[in-house]
Order: sequence, then C-alpha cells, then structure tokens
Amino acid sequence: MRIFSSTVLALCVWAAASAGAADSRTSSSAVAAPDGRVGLTYTTSWIGNSFSGKSQWVLQDVANLYVDADGTVFTNVPWDEAGGNVQEYRDGKLIAMARHTHGWGYEGGEAVAANAKYLFVEQTVGNEGGGLKGSSWPAKGFTWSGVSRRLRGDISRGAPFEGGRGKEGAVLPGSFLPVIEAPEAKRGEGRARATIRGLAATADRLFVSSPFDDTVKVYDTETMRPVAQWKVERPDRISLAPDGRLWVLQRPARDGESWRVLCLGADGQPLPPQIEFERGVSPSAMCFDRTGRLLVADSGPDQDIKIYDLTGGRPKAAGTFGVRGGIFGEPVRGRAGERRFNRPRGIGADARGNVYVASSGSVAGGSTVLECYAPDGKLVWRVTGLTFVDLADLDPASDVDIYTKEEHFTLDYAKAPGHEWSYRGYTVDALRYPDDPRLHLAPTHVWVRQIEGRKLLFVSDMTGEFLHVYRFNEPTDGEIAIPSALFARRHIQRADGYPPHQPAAGGWLWRDANGNGRIDADEYTAMGDKDGGGMPEPDERGSIWSIGKGTIRCVPLSGFDTNGVPSWDVSKARQWQKPAELDEVRRVRYLPAQDLMLVGGNRGDDHNQHWKPMGPVLCAYDQWSTGHPALRWKSVLPYEKGARGHESAEPISFDVAGDYVFVAYTRGLAREGMKYAFVKMYRLSDVGFVGDFVPERELGEVGLLDLVESVRANRRSNGEYVVFLEDDAKAKVVMFRWKP
Repeated sequence: MRIFSSTVLALCVWAAASAGAADSRTSSSAVAAPDGRVGLTYTTSWIGNSFSGKSQWVLQDVANLYVDADGTVFTNVPWDEAGGNVQEYRDGKLIAMARHTHGWGYEGGEAVAANAKYLFVEQTVGNEGGGLKGSSWPAKGFTWSGVSRRLRGDISRGAPFEGGRGKEGAVLPGSFLPVIEAPEAKRGEGRARATIRGLAATADRLFVSSPFDDTVKVYDTETMRPVAQWKVERPDRISLAPDGRLWVLQRPARDGESWRVLCLGADGQPLPPQIEFERGVSPSAMCFDRTGRLLVADSGPDQDIKIYDLTGGRPKAAGTFGVRGGIFGEPVRGRAGERRFNRPRGIGADARGNVYVASSGSVAGGSTVLECYAPDGKLVWRVTGLTFVDLADLDPASDVDIYTKEEHFTLDYAKAPGHEWSYRGYTVDALRYPDDPRLHLAPTHVWVRQIEGRKLLFVSDMTGEFLHVYRFNEPTDGEIAIPSALFARRHIQRADGYPPHQPAAGGWLWRDANGNGRIDADEYTAMGDKDGGGMPEPDERGSIWSIGKGTIRCVPLSGFDTNGVPSWDVSKARQWQKPAELDEVRRVRYLPAQDLMLVGGNRGDDHNQHWKPMGPVLCAYDQWSTGHPALRWKSVLPYEKGARGHESAEPISFDVAGDYVFVAYTRGLAREGMKYAFVKMYRLSDVGFVGDFVPERELGEVGLLDLVESVRANRRSNGEYVVFLEDDAKAKVVMFRWKP
C-alpha cells in the first residue's frame, strides 16, 4: 500500500441470496438497543454475512474445501482477516474454527483434507520480514508451504509428531510439516508454484500435490514421514477415487492449451483413463460422488460442475450441474440464485448424495458462497461471507437496494436484525468488460447516485486514489455495472500495463465515449494539473470534488450521451482556496441543494494521529458556490491525543444525510467506555451532539476501520436513517437504523 502526502488527500466535484441464519446469541439483543449515556435508541444489524461476527462468521473468501462422508465440511483460504481461514460446518451450522491461521507467521492456505483421526491443513509460514527467529519459522527471505496436522475431534488442537515444527511463540507445538521452502514472493508475484495445491488422505497415507518441484509426495499419516515421491508435471488439485486410485488435475504447459486429469496407480505411474478438457474449461476443484462419478468444478465461462461417468474403463461426459454461465447465465446476467455459481473453488459430496459447492468470485475479497444441494438439485442450505474492506450505500430511488463494490443486496425492513438482507446480484463481469477498473485497482467503497433518472455507481479504493463510475442497463446487462469513467490523479504504474493507452504523466479522466465498456485510445482527457487532485468523490448531482495543495476543486457533471454514459466538463472546473479555519483539508462533502460545504482536517495541535484518518476539526460553510462562504460552525471532534499507529482512536471520515452528520471512529474512545469502531452523530444545523451508534454490544469486535471513507448515511422516505459502517474483520458491513 502506498502512503500519500497529507496535502493531497481529498476530492470534489461541482454540482451545477439467502440472508442465512443470524447468530442466535446476538440477534435477540440486537433490537432497538438504547445508548446508556445519551438515551439514543437504534437498531444494530449487518449485511453480507450469515453470522453476526460476535462469536461466528463465515470466512471472507474460500480457496478449497473437503467434505466427509457424513456431510462435515472443512474450508481453507490463505487469508481471512479475523483468522477464520479453516472452518468446520455441518448442516449449515459453523461448528468450529481451527485458529492459529492468522499471525505469528502462520497463515491459511490452498488445500485441506481429513481422515477419521486427523485434519490436514495446508499453511503458508513466513517470518514477518525476519522478525521471527527460531525453529518454528523459515530463515529470513524464505517461506514454507506445508501441512498442519490437527485433531479431527477438535481442529483447534494440534496433533504433534516427531520432527514437527512449532516451538517458539504462540504456535501449535510440534504439529507443522514444511513441505516446500521457497524464496519469498516479491510484490506482485504469484504464489501458486511455491504452494501446495492439493491434499488427499486415507487412514494411513497423506498425498500432497507440489507444483514447486512437479511431484506428488506421499506421507505416513501417523509419523508424517515420507514414504514415496512421484514425478508428475504441473500437478494441481488431487482427489482419491473410491477404488483408491489418485486423480490429479494437471495445469496446461502453456497459455491457451487444455487442462487434463491424470489417474495414478499405487506406484504413482499414469493409468488410463485420462481426461483432456476443451479449451476454455478452467477446472478449479474435483471430487468423487457416492456413485463413483467424477465431479469437476469449472471456473471458466461455463461456471458449472462437469460430471464424468468412469464405468466401462473410459471417462464419459455425463452431464453438468448448475446453470450454464453460472451467475452470468440466463435469464438475468449477474443475478444471484440457486445453482448460479460464481467462480467455484471447492466441491465435495457426502454419502447421502448431497453435493457441496464453494464459490469465491470476487475482485478484492469478500466472496464466499458455501452451498449444499440434495441429489435432486434442490438447495439444502447456504452460508455466505460476501463483503471485505467494503462500504455499502443505499439506492436513493428505492430505499431497499444496497450496493457494495461488487454486490447488490435488497432489504426487508420487517425482518429481524441480520435477516433483513438478501443477496440479489453480482455487478462485475470480467468476461464482457475486462477493462473494468474493479478488476485492477483494488476497489473498496461506493456511492450510489440517482441523476436525471439514471442510477450511477461510484467506486473508490482504500486510500481514495481513483474514482470509477458505472452505469446500468438491465435489458442488455442485467445486474452488471458497466464501466463508464475513471478519474486518476496520476499515471498508473502496473506490470500488466493497465489501463491501456493512458497519458504518460499527470492526472486524467477516461470516459467511455463509444459506450462499449472498454478503454480505447481516444477516450482520455488530461485533468490540467500535476496530480489531478486527491481523493475524488461525487456529490448528489454527480459533480466530482477533490482536494489539491491548499485548494478544493470541483468538476461539474455536464450530462449524459445517447448510451447513458455521463460526461464531465473539465474546462469548467472551479477551484477554491483552503478555508482559513484549517491548516490542512483532508475530507470534503458538498450538499448542492443547500450550497453547503463540510470540510474536515487539521488545525494546530488538533491533527490526525495516524496518516489515514481525516483530522478532528470539522467545519461547515454556507453559500459555498458564491466564492464568499460563510462559516456556519466549527468543531473539534473528540479524539485521543498522543495515539500512534493504526489503532488510534480518532475520526476517520464523515457523511451527511438529512439533518445530521455521521462521523466514523477508527477505534473506541476509552474515556467514553468504547473499545471498537463506532459512529458519532451531530446535528447539521449547529453541530450539537445527538448520540453514538456503538455496535460492540451486539456484534462484538468490529475490525479497525481501514478505508478513508468508512461510513455512509442515508435517510429513507419514511424519515428513518440507515447508516453503514465498514467492518474490516468479520466479512460484513455493519448497519444501524434510527428514526428520530
């Protein structure tokens, strides 16, 4: 992550599925909770995760799963912010988490398997830049990919073995087997070849797929000592057939060639039959069902499960499971629903004939859909963890439609907290729109605007460097948000050359002039200064505001073309000098209907304690557009002085809705009895304090706020306020509801 000078953080533009079961231990207390200090009554809820996060949450992404004959499901993924990488499910309920998968150099991984006695988890182990020393970790400059052996009856406990690593530090003693030692990946490099890709286990043998040295390694499950090593070119996922033979997915030797499935004998030698997939098929997981058929998850354009009958000595295609095209299939592109998979990453089957599919289609994390289907194809259960470093916004035209960087949710306000939301659609289509900035620029937070009867989605990133703009056309694209514009404050340096055709230097605007959703060479406009302004954001009329060096600038929205693509007139941009009440401006919010500007930043000793937050001084100015703004009020918001680091307790961002200002805090103020992130509310008229929205009673720990825009507020048509707060830990977005 790049750290930017505080003089360039802000922006301005002129306005001329199944919701899943809530955690029963929290839902009963999550109704209209009164704040003891101010008497404020509100409801705390959340969207995007089947569980509240207080004690349980669905992991934010999923890389692989294993399903036992009794229907027990185990997951694994390299990264889950709160350490829920390895989870155990049964009948749609979260039974246990393995832990020791997030910290002290030990993370999750790409593979998982089990037998009746042990759970085997692939983990990547590093040394935190050389800071961790001892036998528990590799030497500085190297990483391990290996196997953590856990007790099947309690996956949080290690199952030590002679020679197992894990001694110094808060690690599981003697339970880790390094399999691959490789140099640390450099920034931007992939990790696939230096990572175990597959695990499979019997009562006495553990099989490990290692593309790093083109082998499948075999270990004794009790001693964890090697018993064989088979040469297999480019091995990937592996699965054991009912007859004991090992099947191996084999990656193509070159781009454009086809994947294959190999069948290995007891000596590791290839046996017939083998499968060669058609080009375009991208197998991501496989398993055998109770009848011995091979099921292969395809994360290519088909987004379905390929089924192969292996009787008769030669594999035969025996159909597919799932809607062809998955979530991008007919009748509505991007519409979530049963059997509409989105990048299936894991597949399993139990003895009853149920099939389990884990999907993880995401542009920047937060994507888990874990489903169980009966033999007749009907959905049995589903759990989801669909958001991560996300902020949501409410469509002002509907009151019930919520958008994040990639998801569309709908709300039913009559339902209990945690049950209000449903997963409606996925708005990113990499096949149709490969130039979509969300695929390349790590998106996080959003604004939804209704302008001239058109819905626009504005998307930015963690530090507010870029602003993407999207339009919708349901008859042609369903749920998909069509790339329409991109504001950048500088030339983008990326190894893949994205975006194509960009100017060599300076800030710029790309606008989709021909409406094809692709970035073409003649569609750029220079922004007229060195850095293009900082942290762009839209007002309610679609104009873009930004902060420069001592200035606030606005580029007006000028209209829409015949394709519905919005336009901005850079030649009519206006610029204001920084208000005298602030030494530095770090956030702005303009309300065009009132000609009111709110500005947040620093003054003297009252300044941000960590580089990302907004600063504690907040001012409001009337008659902003006249060039002679009048100060309505100035306030130094509460914060903890002298704090350092990311956990500083101070305002990080604010939003305005109706008659109130909502301020997000990175961490709780100890003197006010709060530990975790929360929201303060003030009257817009005179900055009088109204109350706090504190989620920790109902939701437990809310992760550190990690976005320069961490709160979004909306007033519904019935006068109720809906406020969204980022949760950087438990794969959800916090939602508050309050009615004056």
